[in-house]
Amino acid sequence: MSFPSSQAAESLMQFVVSEGSGPPAGIYRAEFLGVVKTTHEQYGDGARFDWKVIGGECQGKIASRTCKPSPSPKNITGKLMAGLLGRAMKPGEAVSLAPCVGRAYTIVVGTGQNGTSTRVESVVAA
Repeated sequence: MSFPSSQAAESLMQFVVSEGSGPPAGIYRAEFLGVVKTTHEQYGDGARFDWKVIGGECQGKIASRTCKPSPSPKNITGKLMAGLLGRAMKPGEAVSLAPCVGRAYTIVVGTGQNGTSTRVESVVAA
């Protein structure tokens, strides 16, 4: 590829960073919206936990985390659920997150594994 002038080459060095759909890494007060079942071609079935940021510059942005739909005390699914419930869960316990929907929580949003997107890392009662 060739350019007729150096000015054309310079114009490719200018970028505008898009806002993205979720909030940037940080700590937010957010309303829990619920869990949605997902399916990914490579990873299979998943559960997407969604929160809506309350207040601040990111008000209304949706923060989420998709993980396996099998909670345990050590995986992120179990940790998010424990944070929503405000307590540890017992093995074999049947848990409903329906009472958590609409409640306010403090969420920590971090950068995802790919380095470009963000995801919820932890949650505690607000």
